[in-house]
Amino acid sequence: MNPVELARLLQNMIRLGTIAEIDHGDAMAEPPRPARVRVTTGDLLTDWLMWLESRAGATRTWNPPTIGEQVVLLAPGGELAGGVVLGAINSNAYPALSDDPNLTRWDMPDGAVIEYDHAAKHLRASLPGSAAITAPAGVTVTGPVVIKGTLHVSDAITTPVDVTASGISLVNHKTTGVRSGSDTSGPPQ
Repeated sequence: MNPVELARLLQNMIRLGTIAEIDHGDAMAEPPRPARVRVTTGDLLTDWLMWLESRAGATRTWNPPTIGEQVVLLAPGGELAGGVVLGAINSNAYPALSDDPNLTRWDMPDGAVIEYDHAAKHLRASLPGSAAITAPAGVTVTGPVVIKGTLHVSDAITTPVDVTASGISLVNHKTTGVRSGSDTSGPPQ
């Protein structure tokens, strides 16, 4: 192999680049069309390449890169066409979200923020819209609960719904000391 070609292959093995184009693929196609990106590195624009995802086996993640995101391009053997894109490098365009070593944080493009402070042992989610948990077997909350706002308890089926606090039913309880008029009844049982 001539020295010029060898130098080109060595230079291409690991390069810094920026996401230029994104094809989010089609997971529902048969067979699925993979998600891919094109990267600018120096004066070059790569062919369509797959990016490294956190997990891609029985456990899978989906967190596509964004245009303008700085990445590492790894091309084993030095051929960019066979490369893979490793994310993500903080840059002036996309600086680090924090300088707190105790914080893990995700910022979404719509303003949602999810963070966990492992020093304070505190999880925070700030969402511009709504949230839903579907758990047919139930949800358990251990610890005090504070609700700021209206609480609606309903059942998707026409079965009567009840709320129980300290063993007392909100729907089917009896009150003590009931008298007519303006007197106040006793506590529920």
